[in-house]
Amino acid sequence: MKGVSLDQILLDLNDEDPEIKRLAASALLAQNDEDLIKEVLAKVDRATQEVLYNALFEAEGDYAKIFRDATADDDPSVRRLAIRYIFRKGRFCLEDGLKWLEDSDPYVRRRVVNYLSWINESRALKPIAALAVNDSDPLVRSDALRLIALWGNKGEAELIIQALDDDDLQVRSQAVYALSRITGEDFGDPISASEDELEWIVAKWQAWWEIVKEGR
Repeated sequence: MKGVSLDQILLDLNDEDPEIKRLAASALLAQNDEDLIKEVLAKVDRATQEVLYNALFEAEGDYAKIFRDATADDDPSVRRLAIRYIFRKGRFCLEDGLKWLEDSDPYVRRRVVNYLSWINESRALKPIAALAVNDSDPLVRSDALRLIALWGNKGEAELIIQALDDDDLQVRSQAVYALSRITGEDFGDPISASEDELEWIVAKWQAWWEIVKEGR
């Protein structure tokens, strides 16, 4: 379907009706021309790009190359979809994860932390540990601590101790859980603790750390 039919597809992609856009996107994919799809993506507006990316995401073919380019898109929602697609297609690797941990969008960083966990890529422990205390988003910090609890050992205790002073209650609770998991010590359950009880548990861990430091 070349010539006029393709012209009609391109015309319909610019239609204001979302359903017409969706049908046009499906018709474009049916052309089986990845270079054409890339060319169209580069020329259409953001709303049309969204329709095309969603169609590509649901399509049966393999469009990993297109989505890999999309991981550098200015729109965080596009980057989120692109990284999901790459993971779903089994193309996600350590090098990708390390790069995308630095994404400006906290949702992307959280998703990458989870993907690294799912592929059990423990070589990412060091940069993930840095997120636990340095990331700007409390949900990212909490997820990073959760992963440290799985992969870490007593060597990470000094870093996790810093997270006990976090402004976010969930992060402090996760830090307590991570410390208990990697050290075998237990000064109380942070999950069932009230905020006052959590402060007491945190104080016990901080006192424990002072003793550990002196014994080094």
